Amino acid sequence: MGKIMEWLKLQEKENKNIIYNIMFFIGIGVLLIILGDTVFNNVPKKIIDKKDNLVINEGNLKEQNKNFEDAMEERLEAIFSKMEGVGKVEVMLTISYGKEIFLAEDVDSNYSKTNEEDTQGGQREITSEDIQSKTVMQNTGSGSTEPVILKEKYPEVKGVLILAEGGEDPRVKQQLTAAAETLLGVPAHKVQVFKMNK
Repeated sequence: MGKIMEWLKLQEKENKNIIYNIMFFIGIGVLLIILGDTVFNNVPKKIIDKKDNLVINEGNLKEQNKNFEDAMEERLEAIFSKMEGVGKVEVMLTISYGKEIFLAEDVDSNYSKTNEEDTQGGQREITSEDIQSKTVMQNTGSGSTEPVILKEKYPEVKGVLILAEGGEDPRVKQQLTAAAETLLGVPAHKVQVFKMNK
């Protein structure tokens, strides 16, 4: 009887150790998840464009979009302010997406077709296609390589807001709207012209 009690106490002690070990590892796991989330949250996210397998830093993409917007707004303000009756002008653009880059690719495709006949006289046709693509690289002259760019597509303008000193004049409004339509390729309903508050 004494040996059974001793064995039960030993088993109870081992069960407690197992429970403590499990709780310890769960605590470590939770701690790693929390630390991992806070530490790796500051790492810049990357956008992978599946179409051309180009990896672009998200921060750089936002900066490129901002630079594009600023440059376009400055050019529009400069040209609009030279129009008769417009006066001082400010332009704000909204764009839909970032700059797209299309890279040259070397595509290798293999196509095979096989006819099989089984022991009962049934026939089946097996087709397989293997397509492999690789981005074409070029030497830059400094010992490094970079992808060959076929074309670049700039962001699409979604809306235009124009504030002009002469914005209350219907003729000036019509001219500014027509100019924005022509220069940016946006429909008239996406261009709004208002009088600037002096």
